[in-house]
Amino acid sequence: MEWTTKPQRPDQPFGSWADDLAAAFVRLEPRRIAEQPFEGTIARVDAAPIQISLVTATGHSVFRLASHIATSTEDLCFVNLQLEGLGRTTQGGHEQISAPGDLALADTTEPFEIAHRHDFKLFCFAVPRRLLPNGLFDRPRLGLSATEAGRALSRTLASYAELCLSGSQLPRTAALIGTHVSELISCAPEILSDISADRVHTPVLLSMMLDHIDRHGSDPALGAATLAARFRCSERYVHRLFATTGRSVGEHLNEKRIALCTHALLDRNSARKTIAEIAFAAGFRDISHFNRLFKRCNGLAPREFRRAAAR
Repeated sequence: MEWTTKPQRPDQPFGSWADDLAAAFVRLEPRRIAEQPFEGTIARVDAAPIQISLVTATGHSVFRLASHIATSTEDLCFVNLQLEGLGRTTQGGHEQISAPGDLALADTTEPFEIAHRHDFKLFCFAVPRRLLPNGLFDRPRLGLSATEAGRALSRTLASYAELCLSGSQLPRTAALIGTHVSELISCAPEILSDISADRVHTPVLLSMMLDHIDRHGSDPALGAATLAARFRCSERYVHRLFATTGRSVGEHLNEKRIALCTHALLDRNSARKTIAEIAFAAGFRDISHFNRLFKRCNGLAPREFRRAAAR
């Protein structure tokens, strides 16, 4: 089965995508992240006892809301294998960042958010909750791309998915594949036990840190030390990773915070806020430092910039 959405009307940015998601999976609510035209496709095949889907779309978020759950009898879990893009799955206060090759788990019996800021592609394994071990739901760490064994498991799952979606499999073969996939997913935490961040591929870990800055840049305490603690590596290693970008951790943070302030100074809803309030809300602690950085980036001091924007 296949669904394709390419909205034709500006007042319906997702077109039939919400209905397509409901038909392919469960009821979900799509929401915008970026102002870009939306396109999405889903291809799904039944591989009893699971379903396997290939999802390709432009950046957006999907939410599983309490109102959806109240009218649902589904007990499915989504185990998403990231193929392209960087994904973020948030549920029950726990966050999973997925780079290509990683898994992320979302239980449809509880609210969650799955977010992609940019174009992405993933395989979704919809597995009945009863087929997965309880330990898998205890803050799972499913970064398969971190080790050789994990990457081998990732390739195996992807191969199974491609085989099923090729449409050349008999129902019995598809059912065998579905059983194998659910068993392999159940074993993932054992394969990934005791992995330290220093063993994660450099591009993957750096992408995770940059994504963390993108979403938490307004935290004034965020810096190399907090990134090291968050991703379980040394502060020196953090600096070494960021050196490959040509900019330091502080420079990345300042860029994000200045962008937040620039947006706020252009926003009429922030007209009553003082410049200091805007700067502190974005994570700056020193107003003089903020003023210098802002002028360096925008060519005008914050007050002059706000006055020019209001004309």
